[in-house]
Amino acid sequence: MDLLDRYLAAVAALLPKAQREDIVAELRDILLTQMEEKEAQAGRPLDAREREAVLKAFGHPIAVAGRFGTPRSLIGPELYPFYVFGVKVLLVVAAIVSAIPIVIATITDPGGSAGALSRFLSSFLTAGFTMIGIATVLGVGIERGWIPLGGAADWKVADLPRLDTLAPRKKGFLHKSPLQRRFEALLEMILTALFVLWWTGLVPAPWLHRVADSDMVLRPASIWTALYWPLLAWAGVQMVSSLVGLLRPGWVRARAVLEIVCGLAGLALAVVLWRAGRLVVVELDAASGPNADGVAGLQTALDLSFHLTAAVMVVVLTIKIAVELWRLFRGAGPALA
Repeated sequence: MDLLDRYLAAVAALLPKAQREDIVAELRDILLTQMEEKEAQAGRPLDAREREAVLKAFGHPIAVAGRFGTPRSLIGPELYPFYVFGVKVLLVVAAIVSAIPIVIATITDPGGSAGALSRFLSSFLTAGFTMIGIATVLGVGIERGWIPLGGAADWKVADLPRLDTLAPRKKGFLHKSPLQRRFEALLEMILTALFVLWWTGLVPAPWLHRVADSDMVLRPASIWTALYWPLLAWAGVQMVSSLVGLLRPGWVRARAVLEIVCGLAGLALAVVLWRAGRLVVVELDAASGPNADGVAGLQTALDLSFHLTAAVMVVVLTIKIAVELWRLFRGAGPALA
């Protein structure tokens, strides 16, 4: 993919689908004409640096896409696409920040989850409107020249992500857009962070609660003590992998290596858990003969379910490793530059 295609793909990703092909074709003609004029003046073909200069002078892809939108007076068409993009990002951040304490509260106190949705909406609306207001004030300040951008407005075509918006769309679970990869990576980061909070004891373990309507309690088996640091290290590698997927979705092979490491570690963990057999111990708060059969029955059911879970983990992780190996050696996405 040369610089022109890369530039047009970045613009196309921000255009309405109904008008995308026509607009991109028009932009391609304009840019090719400008490059031909530059070549005629120089008497030779343009090199990569000169082609990039033409594209950069034409405008940032977000600003170019914004020229085809409805004009706004408060924030101009050049800046408005950046404003909308920033607001979307801030709303996602507001949703995550509002959701995390609700999820933690629900895990630590399942009985208090009844008003979780209303608390989330209240927090999200407050944070969301605040961020929109801040973004609007900043946008107006930049549009009016009150806030100088300085070097922040500098950018390079070569720094744009490699998008396949202009190529025929490939179908299948192996072919995902950068936006899909970022969303999945963000979700993985949130879940891994919650796991780390629970595993390190910052959030109490949910299985320390009494079994409903009985005097039985569930406590972790001794195997978890031996797996404390290995699981924490696994979570760290998974966090790094998710961070790469969030910030650099085009680094397909780099993330594939990290995911293979996580998958192999997961297989080893599944084998250890299978051999341990018992992951949760059912106990009584006080010795009581009538409940002995209930304890034994629940313990047997839990042991069986954990064995089945370990077997499923082996199958899923094996498939995952095979997929990541395919991405690593064949490339399910763009190669690294």
